[in-house]
Parts: sequence; structure tokens; C-alpha cells
Amino acid sequence: MRVVLILLFFLNILYSTSFVYPNFKQCYKRDIKSIVYFGDTKAIAISKHYAVAYLKKKPKYPFIKYDPFLNLYLFYRQKPMSYVKLKNTDKLTLGEWLASMDDNSMYAGNFAQRGVGLNIYFEQNSKTPPNSMISCLCCDIYGLGVGNGKFISSNFIKRFLHSSEIFYGDIGVRFAKRGKYIVVSFVNPLFKNQELKVGDIVKQINNRKVHKVEDIQDFILFQKRNQIVKIEFIRDGKLQTLSIRVKKRYGGGELSDSFLENRGIFFDKKLRIIGIAKGSFAQKEGLKIGDKLLQIDRVNVKNQNDVKSFFSKIEKKSSDLLFDRDDFQFFIKVTL
Repeated sequence: MRVVLILLFFLNILYSTSFVYPNFKQCYKRDIKSIVYFGDTKAIAISKHYAVAYLKKKPKYPFIKYDPFLNLYLFYRQKPMSYVKLKNTDKLTLGEWLASMDDNSMYAGNFAQRGVGLNIYFEQNSKTPPNSMISCLCCDIYGLGVGNGKFISSNFIKRFLHSSEIFYGDIGVRFAKRGKYIVVSFVNPLFKNQELKVGDIVKQINNRKVHKVEDIQDFILFQKRNQIVKIEFIRDGKLQTLSIRVKKRYGGGELSDSFLENRGIFFDKKLRIIGIAKGSFAQKEGLKIGDKLLQIDRVNVKNQNDVKSFFSKIEKKSSDLLFDRDDFQFFIKVTL
């Protein structure tokens, strides 16, 4: 009888208790004042005179600055605006409650994935409409929604606001998690004096231990031009050190990241050219929008990772790129 009573007691607690979502109403009431419009473009005020928006198409309204890596636009208003407080995402923890808020909706959810560099956005497990504010329970803002549960970190937004130029650092490699190690996954032969190799295990950067890919990737992205970074790594069981000069990053994020961006070529996911930099190798060689890359040195390539993987292993001084243009195929030689 005692066992039955105890069981009934716990069942009563179980069924009488209902889950309650965190209340973001106060945050919504405060921060909705920071939603501003420039023509028909919705933006979020991040200082008294500046607001930021994520847009896939160039706005009609005049803007101050544009970041093609993240599709961010900066707008100016002389009249002071009510603005949000941007909170660093460094200490954002998985499972933390967040809410994406704009002037039409509010969606509560949990922090689900940390962003890595330019290519992997932060995520929460609920909707993040484009240009929604990603709020924490303290009502500060962790980022800007871009749709599909993804958002741009406030750390990148603050850098965009305060930087005098659109510059992200690069040392000519990409990194990945392999078991418990952070390793070099791709190597760019178009990066001058490249000495790192695929498979190198990264231990430290500027005397800081590396535990996660974002530890090293974001650190490099936020370095200044010509800054020297020291990397300690293990190759063939031996600890080695390299000092590498930071240069400009050309690809990543909303741009393609095949390494050929260094030569002015920007692809879609199927290696069709969607952008050519003015005055670049690509323009001088006569490449056009719509040309499709088929092979490198007679090896078929189907996506940007195929291109990076091929170049990571190459030992030649040049490569022949086979393109297709309206069923006409032609070669372009690129010097490495």
C-alpha cells in the first residue's frame, strides 16, 4: 500500500507540472525599439548612429559599408537611435535559452551549435528570421539572424562596425577536428611560402593552447594585416614551430572557398563561376560568369572541397584548369 501511495504521489507531480518557457517579453519590449528601416530595408541599430542588416541583394538605400563574406550592410542615421547592446559569444553555452526577435515575431529556443570561422554559422533550435535579434535572457544581443536557425555572431558584427576596411586574416590553411586533435585539413599552394602540411597537428598558436577549431580559426581571422602568428604543431611525431605572416583572406562565408579566389575566381556550389574580381588573373585570362570548372590536371572536381583537396596535395608549380562554356571546353593554366 505504501509503495502504491508513493507511486501515485510521483505520478501526481509528473502530470501536474507543466513546462514553462523563459519569458522574453521584457527583452522584446526593450529591444524592439532598435529595429529601424532604411527605405524598405529592415536593420538593427547597434550604436547611436549606425545600424546593420543582412541582405542577399544590394539595397536601394545608400549604405556606408558592405562585407561580402557575411552579406552585412552598415547604414548611417544622423538622428540618434535606440540601440541594442552586443554581447560577446565567447561564453555562450550549448543549451542556453535564446530568442530571435523582430517586429513581426519572437521564437524561443536553445543554443545548438557554435560557429566556426566564416563558413559555419552559430545556430539555435528555433527560427531565426533574417535580421532578427538573437537575445539572451539578460536582453543583450548575441547576434543577427540569417534564417534557418542560423545567426551571425555579435563578435563579427562588432568587428564589422569598428574596422576601417573589410579584412579577414589568412595563413593559407584550413583546420578540422580529427578525433581529439585539431589538424591542418587543407593547404593553399597559392599562399606564398606555405610550409604547413595536411595532417599537421596544431598544439598552440601564439602560446595559446588549441582545443577547438574555432580557437584557431577565429583567432587568425581577427588578426591584422602582416601580423606574425607563431604556430606550434606536431609532424611525424616531432614538435615544430613556424612563424607565419597574416595575409588577406579571399574566400569563405557567403563567398566560395576553393582557394582559387586568390586568383579572382568565385564559384557556386557546383563550380560554376558566379564572380570574377576586377583586374585579377581570372579577368585577364578571359574567364566569364557561367564558366564551369570540370577538371584540374585531368582530375574531375565536383565541388569546392574537391578543389581544395586537390591543391592541398599538389607538388607542381602550375596546374591546368579545364572549363566548360556552353559545351565548348578550354584550358587555363594557373601558376602556383
